[in-house]
Amino acid sequence: MSNIVELETARGTRFEFWARQKPGKSKPEQTDGELFALRSGQRTLYRIAALPPYFQYYGYTHHADGPLTVEWDENVIEMSLFYRYAPAEVAGEGVTFLELKGGRLVARPKEAWPAWYQSDPDRPQLRFSPFQAWMNDPNGLCFIDGRYHLFYQFHPVEAEWGPMHWGHAVSDDLYRWTHLPVFLHPEQNLWSLGATGGAFSGSAFIGPDGGVSFYYTERLPAYDLFKDYKEVQRHVVPSTDLLRPEANSLVLIDGPPGSAHDFRDPKVWYDSDRGAYRMVLGAAIDGDPAVLLYGSQNGADWKYLAVLYRAPEHFRQHGARCVECPDFFELDGRFVLVMGFVGYTEPETGRHNLLYAQVGLFEDDRFNPLTPALQELDFGTDFYAMQSFRAKERQIAFAWLFNWEFRKPAGSPYSGELSLPRVLGLDAQLRLTMLPEDGYRTLRSRALAQASPGRFICEPGQPIELSLTGALDGIRIVGRGGEGESFTIAHHAERLQVSVAEDTGEIEYRSTPLTLENLRLFFDRGVLEIFANDGAVCGTRRTYKITALTALELIPSAATRVDACEAWSYHSVWGD
Repeated sequence: MSNIVELETARGTRFEFWARQKPGKSKPEQTDGELFALRSGQRTLYRIAALPPYFQYYGYTHHADGPLTVEWDENVIEMSLFYRYAPAEVAGEGVTFLELKGGRLVARPKEAWPAWYQSDPDRPQLRFSPFQAWMNDPNGLCFIDGRYHLFYQFHPVEAEWGPMHWGHAVSDDLYRWTHLPVFLHPEQNLWSLGATGGAFSGSAFIGPDGGVSFYYTERLPAYDLFKDYKEVQRHVVPSTDLLRPEANSLVLIDGPPGSAHDFRDPKVWYDSDRGAYRMVLGAAIDGDPAVLLYGSQNGADWKYLAVLYRAPEHFRQHGARCVECPDFFELDGRFVLVMGFVGYTEPETGRHNLLYAQVGLFEDDRFNPLTPALQELDFGTDFYAMQSFRAKERQIAFAWLFNWEFRKPAGSPYSGELSLPRVLGLDAQLRLTMLPEDGYRTLRSRALAQASPGRFICEPGQPIELSLTGALDGIRIVGRGGEGESFTIAHHAERLQVSVAEDTGEIEYRSTPLTLENLRLFFDRGVLEIFANDGAVCGTRRTYKITALTALELIPSAATRVDACEAWSYHSVWGD
């Protein structure tokens, strides 16, 4: 083979990677039967004699002593994600990412991640994103033994959506994350089938005994993204270190009468008053987006109980296909239902795939709303698939950031970010509030200087925060890049509005009416998160045309009065 590298490897080290035969390449006629090999001295420990034309997952655990030699034929083998780890140390050290490139093996352990993350001038620095490849929905969020665990929808072979896995990371503070091995894989190799599907979204369940497990949707091999697929629900019991499934069982196959192929994203809890388990699932009933309620006595055998929520026909009439990622949780003595309506386009503004909440009581397996209408959770729309969990007496949420209108430019090694962690609450009007978890303050670097009153100078590439209080009606905030591009946040006609460089005006990103009393915004290399009126109104946008901010300007109206103003530059969460 053409490339040989010696790699110091401790006994017990685990290697995992995805590989295929390079497109257009064939196995050399003169070959020793190996395209990839791991050796100890002259002894072959692991080898690949032939590669398929589609990506295949491979794994090897090293049980030999002494140095390990890695050999490969770079003319034929193509690897996507490749990493190694020591199971006993991985929770603290994370995986070491490996790359076979130009005849070299490049290793990137945890101490090398800051340089990797900061080398991409367009990658946000305050939030979680995958080391490489594609991510979307947060999954399986939980707080176990003093650490926060994040699982997420992951396609490991390219920065595009594809066969779904669950990635995994862990944190002590919700901001600084350590990458762990991929946790869930599709039931079958979907690349070999030319199909989509795999381990779709789900959530963590903390049982009455304190044990953790996961419920998730498996989409069986599918050949159409919008109809005729099959989704089933599975239950995973993890290993004690949460690195791999120890048991994975099928618990629910078919939805109730009136439901169709959209049947997904379970959220499970234990109802101590009934001594029973409850599950909500996203679906549609006779074409109307709906949340379904299931019950179980043991967490394995589930019975359909009722439709917990069914959307008014307005949503179906305007394209809503189903509810996705339902979240249902108790907060301050009330129950909160959160739902994404996929496919829905709001006729007044053109916004689509909106996220809503409603607050009420949960009694006798019925949800009784205490608020007459759905609450729009994000007027910017790029905050989607929100999932929350309980930790340290707080309900904490993350969401996937995704611009539904404009795709990320090609060429990046990754796609997808999460929102800042948000702490949820209820205000006096029973509105769900969302505010960034206070740990962001520890990441502040310095106060921004003002070139003139209300005009802040930003260091390109550094995340910024702006915080305002007062009588803010009529204010405009403009963020400017180095090449004339900009974003604008404006309070106009009693609503907050946001526009970014890509916007043409065909879609109006605006809030419900409000008198603006306080506002906090974060801009992070193209991600804009807005929190107004103590988090009762939030807006999130993802832009790819303005990632390096040079100036931030406040433009008050005659009615505006700013009582307090702070602006900060930020360190990277991936910093040294």
